[in-house]
Amino acid sequence: MFGNRKVLCFILARGGSKGVPRKNLLLISGKPLVAHSIDVAKKVKYIDKIYVSTEDKEIKTISLKFGADVIDRPQELATDTADYLDAIKHMIDAIPECKENPIIVLLETTSPIRKGFDIEKCIEMYNENVDSVISVNQVKSDPSYMYKQENNLLKSFLEKGPIKRRQDAEPLVVYNGSILVSSCNFIKNQKDVVLGGRMIGYVLDEKHSIDIDSKLDFEICRFIMESLDK
Repeated sequence: MFGNRKVLCFILARGGSKGVPRKNLLLISGKPLVAHSIDVAKKVKYIDKIYVSTEDKEIKTISLKFGADVIDRPQELATDTADYLDAIKHMIDAIPECKENPIIVLLETTSPIRKGFDIEKCIEMYNENVDSVISVNQVKSDPSYMYKQENNLLKSFLEKGPIKRRQDAEPLVVYNGSILVSSCNFIKNQKDVVLGGRMIGYVLDEKHSIDIDSKLDFEICRFIMESLDK
């Protein structure tokens, strides 16, 4: 509980993945990737219940073993082209507690280095004046130095073009997908993406912002986590 509201943790873990096949089942420090998000959620004092959404029997078995409740996701919401927000709304419709508009903590399985402390801080930052608290990290490259390709030529991504001095660049942050805290009703009323409305950012350092999207990401993440275990 946080105040007088229940706090539910949502973890989405489908069986398919193009970049890293069967990603959520790969072992890091002796545990499947999905289990790391379940375990860190169990350490958060505010979280009342942990739910995993999956269409995969093996992920379901592992999730139950590590202490999560499982929402059976329809196959059509577990494809490469399925809408992520639709999968979250399916969880909301399947969980009776969501009728009471609980706080939702959304944890991506692909960010396993996060700490329970950081999740608790995000929950504590959430209040009636904001719609979401999201974890972010600082952007290394200023967008003014980014280009898009048009007719085999590079064109500045921003209309202004590159700034003269890098030290003049405005500090920017980007959502890293690790932690999102919002309300059930706000997410349910979103039309296109989970992000939106009035948001507060909680800054994570580079190490804790790693998102596994490729085999190289996975190897880097595994190296860091197994080094921390030693």
